[in-house]
Amino acid sequence: MAYLSARGSGQIDAVSLLRAPVSRELYTPIFPRLPAAEVSISHVTRDLHTPTWDSAGADELWTTHCDKGRWLRPTDTIQLDICTIPIDKLWYCRNSARTALVTFARKRLSRQLAASGAPADIIIAAKKQFDRGVPTLGFAWRFATWKRPYLLLHDPNRLLRILSSTQRPIQLIMAGKADPSDLAGRSLIEYWTMFIRQPGVRPHAMFLADYDMHMTVRVV
Repeated sequence: MAYLSARGSGQIDAVSLLRAPVSRELYTPIFPRLPAAEVSISHVTRDLHTPTWDSAGADELWTTHCDKGRWLRPTDTIQLDICTIPIDKLWYCRNSARTALVTFARKRLSRQLAASGAPADIIIAAKKQFDRGVPTLGFAWRFATWKRPYLLLHDPNRLLRILSSTQRPIQLIMAGKADPSDLAGRSLIEYWTMFIRQPGVRPHAMFLADYDMHMTVRVV
């Protein structure tokens, strides 16, 4: 299907500058008379619609210091504008976002456990899980091997040591789902679930099921 689309397209774009030469190599069979470097594939680096993903608190902070139309004009001066924001305001915004994330994750996890018939003590613990003051990492994406959600589990014991450090602990929220026909992706979810269910891991990590756009806005 990719070759069919390429042959029927007036222009072919890779998803980033770094991906362009890789795409040219992949599509050389369509252009057998050209060296890979001359295959007509350009690139458009993917971006996101910032207003959709900005929290209300962050939007207020950026608007105060960078004006409301900051994303609609050239961004040449935005870096300088952001540098004028007082550190305490940035830190307050960051902590507020983490508090909202932990609150959401606790509610979602406790409902998820209740729906699956988990013991009452596990559900109660989920409602208090995580510390609002601890750095929290989030992974919310479709589980597919090429997205490499398994990299953090390359060394499970090292990951557990990082998560449970008494000096600099880290909290981890994993969320996602796999295509029903993607057995490898489903296996990755099972692998993560088994890891998180370990007693030593459970206080420091959670897996949120039923991934959707509503969850992505909160977790990413």
